Amino acid sequence: MENLHRALAEIDAIRGQMARTMEFRGYGPATLATTGVLAVLAAAVQAHWLKVPSRAIGAYLAIWIATAALSVVIIGIGTIRRTRRVHFGLAKAMIYSAVEQFLPPSLQGCC
Repeated sequence: MENLHRALAEIDAIRGQMARTMEFRGYGPATLATTGVLAVLAAAVQAHWLKVPSRAIGAYLAIWIATAALSVVIIGIGTIRRTRRVHFGLAKAMIYSAVEQFLPPSLQGCC
């Protein structure tokens, strides 16, 4: 039984290494275009309602934090759907690998 657990652990390690070394194609053009349009809309809202953003910091932050949050949701849904379609069995490992690479710089920008 110990050999079986060791073999399964090695297979899991191999799959993880494959997922890390493969080119990630989870970010589709439609997802990126949608988030770009969302950013343009947020900029238009800001330009229309906040003539001087420094006088309404709360509203300014609300617009851009909401835009960022919605973009994360859109990217997450698009990435999961596209990765499952394109990468089949390695989808979960590839998404985790991409998040591991993306998360530290994202958190660094917040702090």
